[in-house]
Amino acid sequence: MLKISKWTTINHEMREQRIGILCVQETHLCPEHLSQIDNFDPIRPGSSAGIAFILNKEIINTDSAKIQVLIPGRAALLTINWHNNNIIKILNIYAPNNLHDHKNFWEKIKTEWHRLSLGAPDFMVGDFNLTEDPIDRAPARLDNEAAIEALRDLRTMLQVQDMWRVEHPHRQMFTFSSNHQTLSRLDRIYASERHATSLIDWDSHICRWAWPQGLISNTDLINKVIKLGINVQTNIENHTPCSDEANPQTLWCTFKNDLNKLARDTAKHHLHRINQRICSLTKDMRKLANDKNIDNLEDTRENITPCTSEMGNTR
Repeated sequence: MLKISKWTTINHEMREQRIGILCVQETHLCPEHLSQIDNFDPIRPGSSAGIAFILNKEIINTDSAKIQVLIPGRAALLTINWHNNNIIKILNIYAPNNLHDHKNFWEKIKTEWHRLSLGAPDFMVGDFNLTEDPIDRAPARLDNEAAIEALRDLRTMLQVQDMWRVEHPHRQMFTFSSNHQTLSRLDRIYASERHATSLIDWDSHICRWAWPQGLISNTDLINKVIKLGINVQTNIENHTPCSDEANPQTLWCTFKNDLNKLARDTAKHHLHRINQRICSLTKDMRKLANDKNIDNLEDTRENITPCTSEMGNTR
């Protein structure tokens, strides 16, 4: 789930983690956000739902990138050269929230795939708003069977598998937490079997970016933030006349970006401690997610949410 303020974070993370291709859903990416994604190509099919491919021009050649829209804002295929003359195809999915819409949704993708003669993809990724197996929900339950069958028909045709589940048939890991203390693994990566030995560093957790909690009491940082705030308030109050490039909104946007950069730069000085905490939280989260009482005890499920939220904040 992306908000306007997340685009500068995406810029930073793709550069720091050396991510070549990022598939995002529910983007609502507007032209004014593009200035926040320096050295990256956002390919956006567009619509109210919103999906996008963000390509890191610093480490991959984006000249060959081709986008084919199957369902506007919901399903699109990226084809791009990858490692010399190899071609990689990635299907980006943002499925409807209403399970009763799923059967038609997956069948529509299947129909468009045949019509466009797209061949076999390498990956199908995204927010599926659906789980195929009860183990991917807590409490465990089966989703709409017609929706599951339609998704399975599609991925059988595409010859892709849920590789994380294949590697971890009995493990639980969740990517979404509801307000009713239920958990689910809605975000998944399906891959062609030919990539099975190449998939490493699975990173699946509920994550919403915020300042690392350890910085909240950092006196030096707080003083710098106060100084930035006073400066932007003064500039906004004294700024006349306004233009498209310089106005209170752009000054405020710059202030927020500077604030995020300041927080991240400060966090680098605490990187070792933060990484240790992440390792500890990961262990706790895996232990809780695979607790034998997770389906029956609401308290067990409730304990996962603070753990995953703190991991997002720490990162």
